[in-house]
Amino acid sequence: MIQVHEGIFLQEIPLPDNPLKFINNYLVLSKGESLTVDTAFNRPICRESMGKILQDKAIDLSRHRLFLTHLHSDHTGLAALFADRGTEVLMGKADGDYVNRSVDPQSAVWKAVVDEAICEGLARDRLALEDHPGYAYRPERGFPFTPVEPGEFISVGDYHFEVVGLPGHTPGQQGLYDRGHKILFCGDHILGKITPNITGWGPGFPDPLGVYFDSLRRVYHMDIDLLLSSHRHLVKDHRERIRTLFHHHDIRLKEALAAVIKGGPISCRDVVQAMHWDIRSKSWADFPASQKWFAAGEAHAHLDRLEAMGLVTKEEGEGGIFLYRSSLDRVPGESLARL
Repeated sequence: MIQVHEGIFLQEIPLPDNPLKFINNYLVLSKGESLTVDTAFNRPICRESMGKILQDKAIDLSRHRLFLTHLHSDHTGLAALFADRGTEVLMGKADGDYVNRSVDPQSAVWKAVVDEAICEGLARDRLALEDHPGYAYRPERGFPFTPVEPGEFISVGDYHFEVVGLPGHTPGQQGLYDRGHKILFCGDHILGKITPNITGWGPGFPDPLGVYFDSLRRVYHMDIDLLLSSHRHLVKDHRERIRTLFHHHDIRLKEALAAVIKGGPISCRDVVQAMHWDIRSKSWADFPASQKWFAAGEAHAHLDRLEAMGLVTKEEGEGGIFLYRSSLDRVPGESLARL
């Protein structure tokens, strides 16, 4: 555990068998008050690591608070254990309700995930929900939480955190911003070296990448000296990193558009295989099953953005698979992801 600011501690909790490797867990201690930001997977090694942190700092969980930035199981997997011990759990309502619905393996949440995979063309890959990390390591049961909205404040001793909306990575991701100390806990909104996964969320959230861009633009103009993200190293210059993220997504959008122009009408699954991925696999067939879910979701989000921009159109083909086509004969030279 290292101290990254007075009273703010960071501990890496391992995420075994996952390319993320670790989650950065944060503990805020100030004037006898305490707050944890996010948990980890619901796995024994994560429970042990989290328990050691709390024991070392002599945290009384009945007087403690837990802030969950968003719904993913590497952030919420242990939330029920905190709640069982009297900790007040704070979370945005949309993502919190989603997590509690996801506990039931037969819930509409997981049916929607499967339906999304079908429309992406993944039925032929015979993916099992058990291979999806979000399913395998989700909380073991639902938990009560206090809904918080952007603009509300959460005080921890000398720290006065404003809840800020950071949608895109999930529909309701939130962060904590202390304007006086210029500190932002940003969850998975901005990460060092790796790019946050932006995936399709179904018809209720039609352009997640466009929403993500809007969130990045808002954070770009915030006054931040310390950006506390959830994975990998801490980002020193949030504006430089945001510029890099826009450049990355410009490349990805053009890759997806080029695939549609060349092969349309084309499925999301086919677009995935035309894009470049930082993964040690010779071909799509060699992709780990868990990563096929995420790669297809990311390609889907880029296709949604292209559709919102009027650069591709979508139709439903045989078996409920979405097919994409474009009237363009080449990829535009200008940026498709402008800051």
